[in-house]
Amino acid sequence: RLKGDQNQVTGWVLRLFLWTTQICVCALTLPPSDVLVCPLRPVERFRDLCPEEVADLFLTAQRVGNVVEKHFCGTSLTFSIQDGPEAGQTVKHVHVHVLPRRAGDFSRNDDVYEEVR
Repeated sequence: RLKGDQNQVTGWVLRLFLWTTQICVCALTLPPSDVLVCPLRPVERFRDLCPEEVADLFLTAQRVGNVVEKHFCGTSLTFSIQDGPEAGQTVKHVHVHVLPRRAGDFSRNDDVYEEVR
């Protein structure tokens, strides 16, 4: 499924694979701005995930979030899923953005959603 630095599942260029399970992959984007957690199986919408995939997706996001927050000296985390085009989904593959946060990192808190598009 993986070819060089190009993840054939999501279409993103991924910088570093942080964690892989039998169901999900977790990687830094290039340039590094956030961490993506996505199922290996191509699934466009969250509703189409099976229960095992939902569980693994969120458990992986939780585990990786703990590491990312510490590594980037964050004090909080934003977890984001855009599920469908009207929600801002631009890649037709379910994925969770995990973004470490610090006080004052965005002038308006909701500006974070532009970062994870």
